[in-house]
Amino acid sequence: METLASFLQNYLLLTFIAVFLISYTIAASVFPVIIYLSHLKKLTKKPNSRSSHKSAVPTLGGLAIFIGLSITSSLITIILGDKTEISELLSVFVTTTILLFVGIKDDLMEISSIRKFLTQLVVSLLLIGLTGHYITDFHGLLGINFIPKELGVMFTVFVYLLIINAYNLIDGIDGLASGLAILIFGFCACFFINNSHCIDGFICVASIGGLVSFSRYNLSGSRKVFMGDTGSMVIGLLLSYQIISLLSSQHINDINYQISNMPVRVLCLLSYPLFDTLRVFIIRIKNKKSPFSADRNHIHHKLIDAGLSHLQASLVIIFTTLILIFCSELIKNIEINQQLFVILLMGITFYSIPNYINKKKT
Repeated sequence: METLASFLQNYLLLTFIAVFLISYTIAASVFPVIIYLSHLKKLTKKPNSRSSHKSAVPTLGGLAIFIGLSITSSLITIILGDKTEISELLSVFVTTTILLFVGIKDDLMEISSIRKFLTQLVVSLLLIGLTGHYITDFHGLLGINFIPKELGVMFTVFVYLLIINAYNLIDGIDGLASGLAILIFGFCACFFINNSHCIDGFICVASIGGLVSFSRYNLSGSRKVFMGDTGSMVIGLLLSYQIISLLSSQHINDINYQISNMPVRVLCLLSYPLFDTLRVFIIRIKNKKSPFSADRNHIHHKLIDAGLSHLQASLVIIFTTLILIFCSELIKNIEINQQLFVILLMGITFYSIPNYINKKKT
């Protein structure tokens, strides 16, 4: 084991490639089984008035993603990780497994939003308690720096719930949820690798491998599979954990490569799910409907209505997110609240364009 660990540490680039390929391969081998069994047992989602698909599609794609990334992450952490890292990985996957089963049940039987929300709340508190990761500093954003532990824990729980549900709500067209998750995990992986936190980087790369494998089937015409709540809640929790790790790591002494405007950078990464969720909630409340009721008021639906394909609409949103991230790098030397104002203005402008185009067409 020590010889293998030494080899992997000496050839980190090859190790990261291997982690990606193993996760991809495991997930890719599970997807055909899920698709076959789903059609055989009629565990599929039938098209409705809001659907862009004409046939029933399996919804348990998240299970294959989780199997691929969990096996790969566990193996690499056992080989290279220390006791603390192994303990953190177990904490993450124990809590993620709870959400996995809730997601499977919801995809197959449908459960109430309240039950899902309460499960997410318990999982968030459990994960904070087990790992000790919570947000303690706003880095001057909105004039706030250090915040007390109790408020930090409460705000971190809010962040978990916000990201999990916002990510779930954007899973409405092929390629979007997986594409944005790949982008965010990629950013996190680069940060952790540059700071020699390789285990966190490996988890991100393993997640990317599972998501790339999923995208291949999700964008397929004949062997299509959806992520489902199984996937969106699991990936949403993992994204939340990595984002919170980014924000809470900035005050740690062994960070060599710090990003001075990390809160703004994180808002850029999450700009689409956060803005789209806020927007549809306002529209639904204005129309005297439940904020969680389903409709076609999402920005990605507006792009589809404007004539774009699912892949084109997803790429437009991902590219817009990349533009915001790039702009946040260009303005990183100005005062952080001025950065926030610029990014908010740009984000609102960019993400409002599809709605403006559709209004002109009508």
